[in-house]
This record gives sequence, structure tokens and C-alpha cells, in this order.
Amino acid sequence: MNKLLLSLLFLVTSLVSVSQDVPQFAKYAISSSGCYAYFPVNPGSFEIQKSEDSLNMYIGKASFGDAFYYLILVDLGTVFIDSEKDELNNLLTQYLDFLQTQYKITRTAGYGMGHIMESNPKATGVIDFWEDENNYQYDIKAWADNHFLVVLMVYSVEEVNYNYKSLFLNGFRFPE
Repeated sequence: MNKLLLSLLFLVTSLVSVSQDVPQFAKYAISSSGCYAYFPVNPGSFEIQKSEDSLNMYIGKASFGDAFYYLILVDLGTVFIDSEKDELNNLLTQYLDFLQTQYKITRTAGYGMGHIMESNPKATGVIDFWEDENNYQYDIKAWADNHFLVVLMVYSVEEVNYNYKSLFLNGFRFPE
């Protein structure tokens, strides 16, 4: 009977430690922007900054395990209200080029263009994969519509669970 109790205790202890290693993705409001994103843990308050051209920017970040989950949301105001998808794609790639210099990116896979979002058919998306000078691997997904531009990044030196990356990178929602 003691062996059975000991085995059961070991099993329960193992299950508790495993469940602590699994992120609890939840939907978080990005300040008062009307946008939402899924993070593996609570990102806390989003930092609000002004871009070089005085647009509101919201920065959110969280870490889980050895991975970092990072979001940059730019409120475009009315600057791109009449822009077509080609112009929005150009905006996305220019912004990602800028970020590559900021993050000291040494290798890229190259932009994958033309991604679409079912919940916002007016949005256009770009993906890429980067490596920086410290061997961090980045998975990037960026979206733009006529009101917002968002960049989602998951980065780590170690490989990040594919499902965790996918939940984060595909978990952004524009305002309804």
C-alpha cells in the first residue's frame, strides 16, 4: 500500500511540475487602442511612446522560459487611411528594415509577403526569420491596415515550442 501511495504522490508531483511549464495564453487589451493580443503570461501595462513622426506606439513584452514575446503597435491615425495594400506592404517592410538595424540583425530569411487575416480582410501581413549578433533567433509577423501597424516577435537562443510561437504570432486582433 505504501508503494502505491508513494507512486501516486510521485505522479501528482510530476503533473504539477509539468503544468507549471506550460504557458497560459490569454487575450490582453493593448492599452486603449482597441487592439488585442494573446500572450503566454501577463505582459503587464503596455508602454506608450511617441514615434519619430509623433504617432502613438504601444510596446508590450513578456518572457516565458527562455523566450521573449514582444509586440510593437503603431497607431497610424489617419496618415494611411486611403492607402492600398501595396503601400501598406511597403510601410511594413520599411519598418522591419529599420528594426533590423535596431536589433543588430545579421541574417534574415527574407520577407514572406501577402499574408491575410480572416478577421480583417483589409489588413496585409509579412513574416520573416532573423538572427542577431548574439545568436538569438527571431520569428517575426507584422500586420498593417489603414489604422494600425503591428510587429510581433518571438526570440530566443534556444528553439521555442512551435505551438507557443504560433499562438502568439497569430494572436493579434485589430479593433472590431
